[in-house]
Amino acid sequence: MQLNYVAVVVMASVITVLYVHATIWRLATSGARRAVAHGVLLFTGLLFGAVSANVFGAALPPWLALAGGTDVVHLPAACVLFIRHLSESGES
Repeated sequence: MQLNYVAVVVMASVITVLYVHATIWRLATSGARRAVAHGVLLFTGLLFGAVSANVFGAALPPWLALAGGTDVVHLPAACVLFIRHLSESGES
């Protein structure tokens, strides 16, 4: 049963990260802004994941804490980008 929770966390993390980076690629106006947005999100996500892995290392496998920490950083960006997508498409 615990393996199902691990699979859900990892899949949510992967989907969120892919959605954010694909949407940034589509919505950013210039190449410099894209590079900065991708770099900041990836650096902050990996750093937060590494800290989470150190803090929760005894309770969770380090790679799972890294995935969860990366997802925590990308989730707010995904929400903002989704709301922006809705406002541009006229659905909100």
